[in-house]
Amino acid sequence: MADLNHRTQSLVETMAENATSASQSFLAFVMDDYKQSKTGYLAALCVLISAVVLHKLFSPSTDDREPPLLKPSIPVIGHLIGLIKHQGGYIKILYDTTREQIATLPILNGKLYVIFDPAIIQSAYRNKRLSFEPFAVEFAQRELAFSNEMFKIIKETNLVPDFFSVIHPAMTGDHLHRMNANALNYVSKQLGAIGSGDEPLKVPNLYLWVRDLMTMATTEALYGPDNPIKEHSSLIEDLWTFERGLPMLLLNVFPSITARAAYNARARLQVSLGEYYSAEKDYHEDAAQIVKSRANMLRHYGITGKEIGNFELALLHVGTANTVPTLFWFMAQVFTRPDLMIQLRNEASPVIQHGAENEVTIDITTLEQKCPLLVSCYREAIRLSNQAVGNRRVLEDTTVSDAKGNSYLLKKGLNVQMSGEVLHSLKHVWGDNAEEFDPRRFIEKVGKENGHSEKAKRLAFIPFGGGRNLCPGRNFAFAENLGFVICLLLGFDVLPFDQDPADFKVPVKLKCSFSEAAGKPVNNGQGFGVRIQKRKGWELIKWLFVS
Repeated sequence: MADLNHRTQSLVETMAENATSASQSFLAFVMDDYKQSKTGYLAALCVLISAVVLHKLFSPSTDDREPPLLKPSIPVIGHLIGLIKHQGGYIKILYDTTREQIATLPILNGKLYVIFDPAIIQSAYRNKRLSFEPFAVEFAQRELAFSNEMFKIIKETNLVPDFFSVIHPAMTGDHLHRMNANALNYVSKQLGAIGSGDEPLKVPNLYLWVRDLMTMATTEALYGPDNPIKEHSSLIEDLWTFERGLPMLLLNVFPSITARAAYNARARLQVSLGEYYSAEKDYHEDAAQIVKSRANMLRHYGITGKEIGNFELALLHVGTANTVPTLFWFMAQVFTRPDLMIQLRNEASPVIQHGAENEVTIDITTLEQKCPLLVSCYREAIRLSNQAVGNRRVLEDTTVSDAKGNSYLLKKGLNVQMSGEVLHSLKHVWGDNAEEFDPRRFIEKVGKENGHSEKAKRLAFIPFGGGRNLCPGRNFAFAENLGFVICLLLGFDVLPFDQDPADFKVPVKLKCSFSEAAGKPVNNGQGFGVRIQKRKGWELIKWLFVS
């Protein structure tokens, strides 16, 4: 035993000596190598220190009560690259790969909250500490390029909350009815000019035809008889050139060069609108109340007619940018399905009233109740085409909750994004055929057994936003779109332009940028055309509308 202990002790001492010798040899090697390549080691040390410092700088602090952190595949900049590359579609990509309800995205040294769950999104929309108004100001400055003087007024006065306060009242009651009537009367005149029999209206590109027709109808409803777009019809093309180039304008990097066409189109539109407001043509009795109220609020703060024209390009843009592509998808989904057209025609026939002198009156207010299939088709077309991203700024630390009562802390000063594309494609809400057009999806099913699913659909359908910022123009768009389509269904045959009926299918949809809500068809709908002709017995009909 003593011998064993002695041998063990000797072994330990030998190992210690060997270890000491090895460490000394390694140290000597390092020191010798360091003397020979001092610069290389210093560079490596600097890289290591820089990496540590950068990680510290670009790793935002988190609170356990905040939504779970969703780390990017590329540290620091991964989410930024995804948002730039995929725009609003990036939120859908994140949801498809994570299935989270809500998440915190670290971006550089900041954070962005994204919400995927319908109940939490509705909680966010109801939360008064989450506001859209800061985005409206920041977006408008880049979109409209108004002067420093105007920007100072906006920042230093109560103009923004006062401005928002007049919008909703101006889009209700008699004010809304007048807008509906003016828009649909313009549509009626255009439909009356369509030929019949051997003289159909040939429309090689349905999207562009709908775009121009409804842009003019909308501006007639907004501006009245002195409509500046009617006076200079080339401004229709300018409006859509501006809309198409808006993402580059918002980047604001030498826009006169990087977004030249949109930059020049914006200037022409603003000059024309400036002349309209400078001459106070918005005071005409047939100008929409929304136009009057917004302009008068701006005048109250000392803003000139020219500057009002610059600012109110925003109204013209929001009044057309999403309504027009929504109508196109509504028409494409309906008129490529002959069996569905017949069902819709039969449903709509009892709604109209025949009067003297070939007049047919349509009461828009009755369509929700009397034409459930038509209304369902409209909403289903919206669900499939709308990819809006809702934005909110957190004004004060606050919480949002899910359906189970779990709460998540949102920190003051950070931004929140909510994707309509995510909610509108949830299979547990819309079913396994969520990617397909189902004309009856929005026909409400009665009975207790359907209560949960119908509520889930209402929570998940958010094309118009929610809360205080629920889109004030949604009812105007409803009247415009359904009034137009019901006329085509009843009084016209809408046939493929030159395609075989079997090949007449809904076009492919483009992804939306952050400045868009409704996707447009690829190549502006090129190749998707129709022939429109009056049905026998309907050649002399004059369409009238009640709203």
